[in-house]
Formats: sequence, C-alpha cells, structure tokens
Amino acid sequence: MDLEHRWAASALKGDVATLETILAANWTAVNPEGAIETRSQAIGKAKTSKFTRSEVSGMKVMLLNPTTAVLTGTWTGVGTASKGEKIDTSERWTDVFVNQTGAWKCVASQSTTIKK
Repeated sequence: MDLEHRWAASALKGDVATLETILAANWTAVNPEGAIETRSQAIGKAKTSKFTRSEVSGMKVMLLNPTTAVLTGTWTGVGTASKGEKIDTSERWTDVFVNQTGAWKCVASQSTTIKK
C-alpha cells in the first residue's frame, strides 16, 4: 500500500524518479480508454502532467504468494494531462506487484473510469 501512496504522491510532485522505482522495466497497463500503455509512455506522460490532487483510497491487498500481490483501489486525480487536457476523474484500478530481488515492482495495471 505504501508504494501506491508513493505513486499517487509522485504525480503531485512531478517526481518521475519515484515512478521509475515503482514500475518494473516490463510494466504494461490497460488505461481507462482501453489502450495499452508501456512504462516509457507512462513516464513520458508523468514528466509533463501537472496534478493538484492525486490520491488513492479503498485499497485491498491480496497476497498470492510471498513474491506476488494484487492490489485494488480507487485513484482520484485533478489536474492537467500531458497534452494539456483537463483531468477531474476517479478510477478503479488493479495493480500486480512482484518482488524482484528484494524490491516490489508493479508489473501490470488496469484502470476503469468511475462514471459520475
């Protein structure tokens, strides 16, 4: 859960270095629009996005074995996306983390917009 809080906080600070430590080299995601996003694409967007709100809530952890965990929760974000479009959204997400040589890394993510 700490990594999820750090991930959300990194968006507020524009802290790409923290994001790079959380995402595995082979991380991929399915974004709310249904498109596949790679680690390099996510990091590129993080460099130019500006958030005034980025927080996670309602998290649950399912430890599948000592090296694999699935986390679910809700992310709420307000700000400006990488191409200048306004963001005011809440999304339900699922993240899969794997302990790789002593460090937990997110290897896969999926998020869905919660309709208001």
